[in-house]
Order: sequence, then C-alpha cells, then structure tokens
Amino acid sequence: MASKVSVMTYLLIVVNIMVFLVQQSDPSYYDHFINNYGLVPVNIMEGKNLFTLVTSMFIHANLIHIGLNMLFLLITGDGCERVMGSSRFLVFYLACGILSGLFHVYMNQTSSVPTIGASGAIFGVLAAFAILFPFRWLISLFGLIPVPIPAIIFAFLMVLIETAYVASGGVPNVAHTAHVGGFLAGVFLTLLFGPRKREIEEQD
Repeated sequence: MASKVSVMTYLLIVVNIMVFLVQQSDPSYYDHFINNYGLVPVNIMEGKNLFTLVTSMFIHANLIHIGLNMLFLLITGDGCERVMGSSRFLVFYLACGILSGLFHVYMNQTSSVPTIGASGAIFGVLAAFAILFPFRWLISLFGLIPVPIPAIIFAFLMVLIETAYVASGGVPNVAHTAHVGGFLAGVFLTLLFGPRKREIEEQD
C-alpha cells in the first residue's frame, strides 16, 4: 500500500545520525563501534557475527560519509517509499543492505578489514528509484558543475563507475563491491516485488 508520508526514510536518517553522534561523543566509541559492529568478511565466512550484516549499515566514518549517504537516501528514498509503502520500503532497504554485504563478503572472503556505511542499501534504493522513476531529474556533478540528468542515466553512470572501480582495485577504504551488490539487489528486488505501474502513476 502506497504511503503519503515517507516515515521510514526520515526514521532511517534519524537513526543513522543518532548512531553517528554517539560515535563522536567519545574518542573510544569510534573504534568500539567499527571493531564490534562493522562487517568483517572473514568473520561472516566463518559464520561469526552475522548480526553485523545489519549493524554495519548504521555506522559511518566521518561527517562527509554520513552526509552524502543521508542526502542520497533522502532524495531517492522519499519517492520509493511513497509508492512501495513504508513497511515494504523498510524491508526492501534492509534486504538491499544485507545482500550488498553478502556480495562484498563473497568478493573479499579473506579480508579482515571492517566495512561500514549505508551505501550498499542506498545503492539499492537508487536502483529502485531509477526503475520506478526513470525520467525524474537528479543532479550530477561534473567537476564542480551541477548537471541535471534523468535518474536512469544517473544510476547507469554510477554503477558503471563503481564496476570500473571494482575491476581496477578501486579507491582504498571504499567498499565498491558493496555498492555494486546493493545496486544489483535493488534491481532484482524492485523488478520482482516492486509496485505496479498504477501505484507509481498515482504518485506522479
């Protein structure tokens, strides 16, 4: 059932910000959160700390990390939740995050480096947004120049860049495989369980 108010989108943003503020409240908390609640591929492969597939989604490294993630969640999550309904959107978001984590684990099975951030889940929401609203405009930065482009093209460019990073070894300390995994999960789940065309048209 479609939702008129994006309750879950705003709730997810609030929870992420609250966790981040707790992390920043004491210098020792930062390492504690990452070491205990971050996703470590080798642990998952051994069947340990499976809860970190969820907890890692709510931990961020710094202000830029959480700021960009929450901005993208606000932009794309609002429309998706309105057509999916709040409950279905929350399940979709968490499922994308978990599947992105599993994809990252599969691609980095021996890694002991903790992975954190909501990016995998948000890439899933971006995929849903591009499928549900392919011709809505999103702003992309080319250098310092903001350029509006259709959501479907924006999403295609983003996943193309992330795939190139994965193939080339990527940027250190960025989980590009989780981004790609989240996007693939978002495409699959949206096509399989996404709202009908009539529900989308009612929100446009």
